[in-house]
Amino acid sequence: MTSSSDVISTNVLSDYLTRQELAAQLHKTVRTIDRMTLAGDAPPPTRIGRTTLYRRDAVLAWLRSREQSARSPRRGGAR
Repeated sequence: MTSSSDVISTNVLSDYLTRQELAAQLHKTVRTIDRMTLAGDAPPPTRIGRTTLYRRDAVLAWLRSREQSARSPRRGGAR
């Protein structure tokens, strides 16, 4: 039988992704995620000691902020 304190302790990080999980979701390597984070071009990280986590809501907001309309001009292409 599990107590309510056991349930709480196992769910406290359910809204967070590890670097590895984020990399897998974005089809990137962990090294790329690290570079993006250092450059400030990644979702905001949460650090607990040496562990870096990413809040799912922050990842979704970051993805939405990167959306482009279909009419956005192409970079470096012919017009």
